[in-house]
Amino acid sequence: MFTFSLSLLYLIVSTFANKVPPSPTSILQFTQTLDHFRFNDNKTFQQKVLIYDRFYKPNGPILLYFGNEGDIFDFYNNTGAMFEIAPKVNGLIVFLEHRYYGSTLPFGKESYTNENLIYLTIEQALADMALFITHKSTFLKVNGPVILFGGSYGGMLAAWFQVKYPHLVLGSLAASAPVDIYPGENKQQEFFDAGMYVYGKFGSPTCEQWIRTALAKVTTLGNSKAGKDVLTKQFNTCNSIQNDIDVDRLLLYINGALSTMAMVDYPFAANFVTPMPANPVAYACNLTNNLSNNSKDDLLMEGLNNVMNIFVNYTNQLQCHNISQELLSSTTSVRRLPSAATAFKGHSLGDINRPWNYQACSELILEPLTSNGDGFFVPSKDLVPKIEAACKKEFNVVTRPNWMRNSFGNGIEIVKSTHNIIFSDGEKDPWRVGGVPSNSKDIGDGSVIHILIEGGAHHQDLRFGSKEDPTTVTQAKKQELNIIMGWLEEYVRDTLVNK
Repeated sequence: MFTFSLSLLYLIVSTFANKVPPSPTSILQFTQTLDHFRFNDNKTFQQKVLIYDRFYKPNGPILLYFGNEGDIFDFYNNTGAMFEIAPKVNGLIVFLEHRYYGSTLPFGKESYTNENLIYLTIEQALADMALFITHKSTFLKVNGPVILFGGSYGGMLAAWFQVKYPHLVLGSLAASAPVDIYPGENKQQEFFDAGMYVYGKFGSPTCEQWIRTALAKVTTLGNSKAGKDVLTKQFNTCNSIQNDIDVDRLLLYINGALSTMAMVDYPFAANFVTPMPANPVAYACNLTNNLSNNSKDDLLMEGLNNVMNIFVNYTNQLQCHNISQELLSSTTSVRRLPSAATAFKGHSLGDINRPWNYQACSELILEPLTSNGDGFFVPSKDLVPKIEAACKKEFNVVTRPNWMRNSFGNGIEIVKSTHNIIFSDGEKDPWRVGGVPSNSKDIGDGSVIHILIEGGAHHQDLRFGSKEDPTTVTQAKKQELNIIMGWLEEYVRDTLVNK
């Protein structure tokens, strides 16, 4: 029988920043169905599975990470919370890689052709997880309850899974999961302001002010040939900025870098997504503390480039900024977007540019990759048609902007229709504007809750605890453990009653 003591509700906070978990005890391949929604095609592919079983005891739960857009090892190495929770609940740790990422390539080297990308959908990924869970007793040789974990897109998948397959899991921890940021909700300005807020609070008010001014100046300079020359020089773009679409691409590149650096403003040095120093926002603001709203245009552009480079080029790995890869294309020009098949080298998540932008083009139009493939930014309403034009040229797909909301519901609807989900968001994360309502516990059956972590960054609660963590992160991790153990206690009671 699964047993544990409620006296173990505390978390042992690791004193090692960036602690790396032990290596998997098993690396397996699960035979996965290629197309779950056709009945005249039995094609399969191999899906990577990472397992760590040293904490597992009979009848313990399966702590299952829903892989997102990248190599599964990167999420394994950056999700220490599962290794903190598992010994307290006798859990088996399992990570399932997302189709089309890492080494889980259904068509091998040909996986990213337009013809083969058609099987890369959220619905197929959710069905992958459903099939995997239904084979737990034969593939994993265990039959305990499943608790899903996921951060960012992985957290979105964990939540959406409970909308579609609520009978297969006991609960989910969906960290930094923006399940409610859809076209027509007009959250673009709120997202931008949430990112700038981080520079004002965790950098300095002056830093936020001059960055806002500098971003506006980029548009102004882009209106003239001389101004475009300044932008080309100060931002060291790989090709000269020649027209309006180039200016749009530069702005998307810059905004993606700024918002994503705010998102991952961890209090310790980290290389998740891209190498950065501890407290990168404060670092960048201190580096440019000589600037103000009244600084000359060329100095503002130089400063903005310096701030951006803390995120995209901290280790000087880039010789220039390749803005041509931004998923934007003129709606009237015949000029074609350079092929996204060009790989971004050196990324911890692997080359995710083409598969992720295909997903953005088909189902997540407000979430294209930016900033050399490292960043994300919610584009303004006027940019969306240009993204759609690029999608048509690059992938020959037409976006269905309302499909995801119609299929899964908005934040309130998800809360009302699900059970046992912890949604967590960090104060520093601009994507929190797409989270579920703060009063979620009062909206549904009381089992779906939202935790806003003051001073927390993007799914910081999923990482190993660190001495640099603010107390709010430590408290959130403890609260999450408490809730999960409550789910398991209820499961044990129900199991005994139903025997």
